[in-house]
Amino acid sequence: MVFPTDFKTTKGKEFPMRIKLLKNYDEQQKGAIVSIKDEDATKLIAFGIAEKAASADPIASLADTIKTAVAEGFAAGAAEVTTKGYNPLKGTGRIDPGESEADRRKCLADQVKWITIAQCQNTYPGRQREAQEHLEKVYGSSFRVFDKKDMAEGSGATGGYTVAPDYGQELLQLAQEESIVRPFSNNKKLPAREAYYPMLNQTFVPSGTQGAPQSAYYGGVKMTWTGEAQPGTPTEPAFKQVHIVTNELQGLTKISRFLLSDSFISLDAELKSLFSGAIAYAEDFAFLQGDGVAKPKGVLQSPATITYPTRATANQFKLADAANVMGAMTPQSRPNSVWVMTNNLFSQLVQLVDASGRVTYIPNVGTGYNEAKLAMGQLLLFGRPVLFTEKLPPLGTTGDVLLADFSKYITADTGSLEIAASDQYAFNTNQITYRIIERVDGQAQIDAPFTQQDGTTKTSPFVILSSATS
Repeated sequence: MVFPTDFKTTKGKEFPMRIKLLKNYDEQQKGAIVSIKDEDATKLIAFGIAEKAASADPIASLADTIKTAVAEGFAAGAAEVTTKGYNPLKGTGRIDPGESEADRRKCLADQVKWITIAQCQNTYPGRQREAQEHLEKVYGSSFRVFDKKDMAEGSGATGGYTVAPDYGQELLQLAQEESIVRPFSNNKKLPAREAYYPMLNQTFVPSGTQGAPQSAYYGGVKMTWTGEAQPGTPTEPAFKQVHIVTNELQGLTKISRFLLSDSFISLDAELKSLFSGAIAYAEDFAFLQGDGVAKPKGVLQSPATITYPTRATANQFKLADAANVMGAMTPQSRPNSVWVMTNNLFSQLVQLVDASGRVTYIPNVGTGYNEAKLAMGQLLLFGRPVLFTEKLPPLGTTGDVLLADFSKYITADTGSLEIAASDQYAFNTNQITYRIIERVDGQAQIDAPFTQQDGTTKTSPFVILSSATS
């Protein structure tokens, strides 16, 4: 509980015991005089956090003297007890040996609170050094300078603090649970902003014969049938270097100072949901449609993606369209593939009929969410799960239907997040602005569709349906 400025409890009763704080404690500054319960005052005095305040009432002074004696006796007995973390102002619950108040209060919202104190000098004057030390000691959070300073202009803050590894990983994990691409992708954790990864070069045209077959899918390794004791022909797989450079994904959100002062810790779940959901949405949109300019290059923009040239009927998705798209997918990718469709196609899919007009879906089979299992209510098309989203182009537009093997798509990030706070950016609305930054990239790991053994037919792990009609 934070003391009101009139030193009264929220019930309007004033406690008889008044203490003077000898150091900054909880939300109170050193030198503040407050009134609290006798037993709590006794403990704070015993731990050297406070001393009794002078009283003009001689009777009260006598009572204070008696309390001081009791406190000294209590201090002698408490010397052998681990008291680190005791906080009668907050309500401590169980105290484990060696456990501190900071340890027991650790959470994302608490770290955001201390980042706010560290960077919002107008809101929390004189507490910046305390906050910086707390962030470093409790959360292992370091300060990083941003490349862009637009939010910090005028506030003196030119960077942000790394989110504690546990919370950063939790946020990215939560983001993955809401994502379409990440759960199925070839995910990389980069040790730095950029990295090179060796990958098979799978884009050449096979030249093998029946006696020495070759497949582009396996990087050109040639297998040769030989007679007994006959030498084989050595071959080497073709490799290439994939250059990954993470881009800065930045999000801004504003929270009123009044709301923060009332319930910072209670915002923990909301902050996690807010940040992870926003990250997942922005990542997915870029992984699907990004143009590669200061952002990931999405599947729809990849030169490796095949666009099936026509659909049966404009603005519709027919069984023939599904068959044609599946037929254009690389055979090795079909077991790993998922359908991704614009949300407006849900009603058409569940009413999909064959050439004889028979509905191909059993009513109430599912909603297109949850795990890729029929028992979980997951819609399947040709045995592969169907995911619906608003992150694809609208109905009737090229790319409103995608069949993808995302294991052939690289997603990469540094595994960490950064958060900055400013009380200057939205000063006129009395809000504190938070900026969260992730560094992430995405690209297909192949440069072009595969050429099959016949030297002509093209297939790909990524196939989309055109808007044109036959």
